[in-house]
This record gives sequence, C-alpha cells and structure tokens, in this order.
Amino acid sequence: MGGCKLNEEQLRAALHAAADSCDPPAGLKQQIDAQLAWQEKKEERFMKKMNMKKVAVAAVMACALTGTVCVAAVKMSAYSTGYSSAADEIDDFSDLSKLAKKADVTIHAKEVFDNGFAFESANVINGQDYDEDGNETGSHKDVTISYKNGEKNVNYNVRKGERAYTDEELARRQPVEADGITYYFNQDNYLFLPGEDDATEEDKAAEAAGTLYISLGSSEREEQVSTHLTWNADGQQHSLFGFDLDMSAEELVQMAQQMK
Repeated sequence: MGGCKLNEEQLRAALHAAADSCDPPAGLKQQIDAQLAWQEKKEERFMKKMNMKKVAVAAVMACALTGTVCVAAVKMSAYSTGYSSAADEIDDFSDLSKLAKKADVTIHAKEVFDNGFAFESANVINGQDYDEDGNETGSHKDVTISYKNGEKNVNYNVRKGERAYTDEELARRQPVEADGITYYFNQDNYLFLPGEDDATEEDKAAEAAGTLYISLGSSEREEQVSTHLTWNADGQQHSLFGFDLDMSAEELVQMAQQMK
C-alpha cells in the first residue's frame, strides 16, 4: 500500500461524491473504517493537521445518510474516490450484463460457487483518480458483486486495465501460480475500538510493528481479518475480498478459477 495525502476539501469530496444511495452494502462500514485506519497509520504528519479518527466516524455516517462512498489507495501518495448509485444496483443475476456494459468490462462471474457462495447483489462503482496534489488523473468504473454463504460475504471486483503492483505491495502478498496466472493473496488484521484509551499496550505495539491497523469510533471492541486475492487476466484487474472469511489462498484461487 502507498500513502494517501488527503486534505479537508478532498476528504469532503470523497464523502459526498455523487452519493445518492441510502442503503450501504454489507461490510461497507468495515471497509471504510479499515481504509481510514490505514491512512491514519501511514500519514502521521498529516494527522497533526486533521483528526482522521473523527473522519472515520463521519465517513460511516455519510454512507448511512447520503450514500455509499469508498476511499482507496491506488499508488504511492495518490488516491481515488468512488461512489455507487441505488439506480444501478441489481439483485437478479441475469441483469449482470447490463452492469458489464456500463463499466466496459467482461464478466465471467458465477451465480453459485462450488463452496456454496451465492450471488446476492451487484453494482457499478464510478471512480475518480487523483495525484498527491489533488489533481484529477483519470477515472474508472468497477463492477462489484456480493456473494453470501451463511453469515459470510465475499465480494468480487473487476475493472478494465491491468494493475501494476509496487514493490511494497508485492512484499506483503503471497504469490500463487495457477493456469498461467499469478494470483496475489494477503491478509491484514484490523481492530475497531470506541476510543483511543481502549487500545492496550499490546495493541499499540502491534500497530507500531505494522501487523495491526486500529480504527476508532466503533460501539465496541471488534477484531477482524481482511482477506484479499487479486490478479490480472484478459486485460482486466480482478479481486476477491472480505472480512473474517477464514479462507486460504488456495480456496480463493479455486473460486477465481471458476470465473474463467
């Protein structure tokens, strides 16, 4: 992961960028909290100017009240904003081709995987990319599909254009070769706390060591593991991800191979 440098104006734009859905998808709060926790850890100098702990809470409230907003790092010191619209959301698998056309991507998604994960919903994410100075550098559209198996959710994301990995990203990922494709697997530990005083000395030591990301503003202490599998294929970038999946790299690769 590279660092994100967002000033107050950029954060405000990220939180309100054309968001018109009032029903955030499952797990979005954790995704936003996790990303903001990462930003908080990486940008200590920026934290002197702006309290990202308060922004984490504001981001979750903005999603609940005004729409769905995702903030994600795309490269060193750059960032992107994205939003989805309720008008684009589908819950019928047969309508997936409509989203593929909007995002100009090819989707070989499964309705039901061999491991029991079944299609729940899908949407288009409209994204805008920025450099470290806040200048627009491009835009993109993703199709994100949510699968559910019991209480667990797996999300599949596809975007036109292959992803270039930094050395830092590669150092954190486990490569898995299968059928001529290199898949990259990684897991990150996240801790959600009500306030800073709730962090133990062990928590703080783990955060300092880079093995834990802490986010504040939750109602209670909650530990979660974020699991990701990413790969390039057919001129597109793909990812499978979720929280507390308890799935190995090989299990996620098996899911990915079913979408050829």
